[in-house]
Amino acid sequence: MKRITYSGGSIVTSNAITTALLRYITSLADTDNSVTVDVTVLEENDETCMHTLVLSPASQFDVCDVEGMTEEEEVARFPVPEMPMIGIIGTVESTGDAGRTAEDFNRMTSEIDNGLGQ
Repeated sequence: MKRITYSGGSIVTSNAITTALLRYITSLADTDNSVTVDVTVLEENDETCMHTLVLSPASQFDVCDVEGMTEEEEVARFPVPEMPMIGIIGTVESTGDAGRTAEDFNRMTSEIDNGLGQ
């Protein structure tokens, strides 16, 4: 278990969730994006509750170990959340113009590639 301290307080969660959050925040540091992530947190009454964290390039966490449960119990009680995609996300166009858009894109990238060789 880990205690994560941040500007607004602290939460206790699993090692796996903490590792995922720290990896994600370091990836987010290269962007201008803020995202929300729902994480399972251990409350003072030993119940778990879902908390929504706002993560941004400015997020700063202090992490320390907390005694309390086995790794197997952590895995069962604290599922690792799905983290939102970072950066540009492509979409698939489903209109009748999709073929023409793809052809235009392929033509432009070919022109760029050909221009770089000169």
